[in-house]
Amino acid sequence: MKHYITPEEHARMQRRRGRQALGLLVAILVIVGFVTVLRAGVGAVANLFDDTAQKQEYEDKLEGLVLFDPMPFDGIENIDDLTLREAAVWGCIYSIQETQGGFDNYNTDPDTEQLLLPSLDVDAYLAKLLGPGFKLTHRSFEMEDMTIEFDDATQCYKIPVTGTVGYYRAVVTKLFKRSGKLHVTVGYIPTASTDDSIINVSSDTPTKYMDYLFERQSGSWYLTGLTESETKAESTESTPAANVPEPMAESDVQDAILAAAGSDSASAEADSTAADEGVDTQAEEQPADSTEAQADESTASPAA
Repeated sequence: MKHYITPEEHARMQRRRGRQALGLLVAILVIVGFVTVLRAGVGAVANLFDDTAQKQEYEDKLEGLVLFDPMPFDGIENIDDLTLREAAVWGCIYSIQETQGGFDNYNTDPDTEQLLLPSLDVDAYLAKLLGPGFKLTHRSFEMEDMTIEFDDATQCYKIPVTGTVGYYRAVVTKLFKRSGKLHVTVGYIPTASTDDSIINVSSDTPTKYMDYLFERQSGSWYLTGLTESETKAESTESTPAANVPEPMAESDVQDAILAAAGSDSASAEADSTAADEGVDTQAEEQPADSTEAQADESTASPAA
């Protein structure tokens, strides 16, 4: 028997299928939206704890100081004057290289071809590191192997053409706050070998760590001190202690000496005995040879 669908039933089926399709679409959109929100939340949390950009910022700020390995200090007024001047000039130079990629926008001395570094650039570099209230009196100064001349007429430092300057390069490993101060833990990576014969740019292993202390002023953090870090460099010993032979006890040393002396004495006695036996053997062989000679002579006489 044939079954006929009335127009009303057909319309109800179409409406039901439409609601099902719409429900499926809504469910898919809800799932996609949930996944999107979840991923966005995870990304936001990851960005919240990702301090890579901050570490790089402080590396750029502290590069000049780390180059010359300053002694610990409490208060920027207590930092060594020469170290501060070296850090100001060379830190500014490194900053220009990082941000501008070179010195195409800077003039050079027509006679010596030395780079002319404006004091205003040095002041700007120090303002980011020490705060806008710090003022450096610009003048010439002597470094270990060169002179940095300051020209009052042009208000520029004359920078000699040179290779690598300084002893270390910086790598910021940790940022944390304690007692209202921001601690920036910096690893010191040597720029040259221990005998200064070759440049060691491939090494990424810090040989020591220092904490640079920053205090908040007018909404920004500025350097106020330097102290030893709780982070310590890994041991650089190449030979494990287990492979190093232990020293012999004194009694063992004496026994070894006596044993060696006894062995030498025994060898000497053996050699002496062997020599005596050799002499006796020769003495015993001599008569036999003489008798044989006499016998030969007596045999030969009748024939004559």
